[in-house]
Amino acid sequence: MITAEQHTELTRWGITAVEPVEHQPDVWWARRGDAHVVVKTGDVDDRRREAAALRSYASGAVAVVAHDVSSGLLVVDRALPGDDIRPLARIDDDAATTVIAELITTLHAEQMAVNDGLPALSAIASAFDRPDDPRLPPPVVSAARHTMDDLLADPVVPVVLHGDLHHMNVLNDAWRTGSPDSWTAIDPHGWLGDPAFEPAAMLANPRNMVESGDARGMDGRELAQRLERRAAIFAEVTGMDVARIRAWALVGCVIAELWMIESHNLVHGAPLSVAQSLLSA
Repeated sequence: MITAEQHTELTRWGITAVEPVEHQPDVWWARRGDAHVVVKTGDVDDRRREAAALRSYASGAVAVVAHDVSSGLLVVDRALPGDDIRPLARIDDDAATTVIAELITTLHAEQMAVNDGLPALSAIASAFDRPDDPRLPPPVVSAARHTMDDLLADPVVPVVLHGDLHHMNVLNDAWRTGSPDSWTAIDPHGWLGDPAFEPAAMLANPRNMVESGDARGMDGRELAQRLERRAAIFAEVTGMDVARIRAWALVGCVIAELWMIESHNLVHGAPLSVAQSLLSA
């Protein structure tokens, strides 16, 4: 909810016509003059990291309009029409993967010297400290843990990572740019780390050509082929090492399941399926 103090701050920033976004309790559509914006509240540190990451990107992501560090109140530009890239992925997965790879290149190549104390990506290793859970195969968890150790032992020049660049966080921004093929990133987690981690969120999210499909509903051969194809496109477009992309994807998938257990006491299944496919390749 927006507090009375935050309402006062929004008024001071010239934010009007605030209306809630359905199914997103900490997000509102709003206006600032003639401009469409998005108002966000929630965890103060999450909003600080989001604002810091967005401010580090010279292009490729929505811009920060205003941010109150103490309350976490954040206002960003709104991407319009705002459709995410999932429909394109169902029609042409290679094209959608290429768009996201090109977006990653833009985000990483054009960064401002602003990180505001963003945490190192290595901090996600703490997910492995939780007790073993029988719902996750121990060999898969162990492989991911050792893979992350190897990756961190071979350091690279860090960049500000979006950290959650899956299909639903890549939106069409044609109204602002005038190009129907213009895409922009939203909702970064904000990490400092290995650029090759960035494709992990998208690799963990292979979908069938139906709206509800994900890795849990895919044939094993099809899943392996989709992962191989996507990783190859990412490597070709970004210049990253394909083996490193796949290694971080394994780590990211297992950590996603560990976080799901911690937050919701359940295993989603799709990231686990991807991790198992990566290990069997």
